[in-house]
Amino acid sequence: MSAFASVAHKPSFQTLTNIRSPIPVANLAAKLATYSSTMSTTTTTSLNLNPIAIMGGAASTVAVNTDTLSIAALVTMLMLAIQYCAQPPITRKFLDSRANKKGITMVEEIVKFGLSAFFFLSCGKDVVASELCGWTLSSSLLLAGFPALLYATQGVLTYLGYQNTDSVTFNGLNQTKTISAAMWCYLLMGKQQSAIQVVALALLLFSALLFQGSISFSGLFKKKATNSDVNGGTSNEKSPPNTSISKGILPCLAAAFISGLAGALSQKGVQMAGGKGRNPYLYTMELGMYSSISLLISLFATKNGRKAMREEGGVFKHWTPFSIIPVACRAFGGILTALVHKHAGATRKGFALILGLILTGVTQSWVEGESLSKDELGAMLLVILSSYLHLTYPPMAGVV
Repeated sequence: MSAFASVAHKPSFQTLTNIRSPIPVANLAAKLATYSSTMSTTTTTSLNLNPIAIMGGAASTVAVNTDTLSIAALVTMLMLAIQYCAQPPITRKFLDSRANKKGITMVEEIVKFGLSAFFFLSCGKDVVASELCGWTLSSSLLLAGFPALLYATQGVLTYLGYQNTDSVTFNGLNQTKTISAAMWCYLLMGKQQSAIQVVALALLLFSALLFQGSISFSGLFKKKATNSDVNGGTSNEKSPPNTSISKGILPCLAAAFISGLAGALSQKGVQMAGGKGRNPYLYTMELGMYSSISLLISLFATKNGRKAMREEGGVFKHWTPFSIIPVACRAFGGILTALVHKHAGATRKGFALILGLILTGVTQSWVEGESLSKDELGAMLLVILSSYLHLTYPPMAGVV
């Protein structure tokens, strides 16, 4: 476990003032985008990275310190958790489940591009000019094109796995994305984890499964008593009939594996490209552009896509004027993901998503007037404990 250990830095920590003052959205976006440039003067060393070095291993990278969370990291993680909590009910209310999935995703990427462009331009002429200076199509394809392809592949595999596994298995395998992100951040960026941080990640995974009902405290102890009962009927519960290894479990594992790789590449792009990292809004614009192009090509290149285009309403069949609301909400979540990658890292993003999961459960219990179960309360305590351990015990200098 100690193989993940690395040098911990102590960046300057700014105090957020006037937190109750109203801040325009554009100004807030600009502050979040430029915050890390101030931090990087004390926490990073500028290196001249070529495209090959950007995709290379830890030896060729320079890291933005994420051992200690900045104000920007905390704010963006909280906003991502809130978006993750709000997305399911908004989608159920305003988006018809019969709507074409590729059409939804394509519109989402276009909206993401537009919102990112607005926030990027709101950063000011100096920031825009600085970021666009030296921009090339080849570096853009390398930084954002490959991750966009990975995210598209992950989406297909996730959908396939969801259709061919039971909910318990799917939730369990889907939560391994955080472990995958930590592994890829180590392999590509040298972002090592201390032994205690590895334990914290394991606790985070366990708490997610506990909160989703995939496992329970009582079930963990009852298993030992029922294993000896061969004819007790428990074998059917362990191997649900609708779970396929080749079409369900393997795609889920592959999706989690690819998710970690894409997250690590995105973190590397926004933190290290050119020595200071890509502007997160510019990077999200690039992701949205390449994803939109690939989805548009797939609509015309595949039989199902051409069939959907010929139908009345095309890919917008079953849409209403309010369908844009959940699509825009999800697009904003994509921008927040890039900001979290910039300020906190792909591994810490897992903590934000689990917090969103808990906020969803708490909100649903409050709306329905039901109290949280013991497993859910225990999962909340484990999330707090794992977050504390991961933040408090970073890798120590000189530990290999």
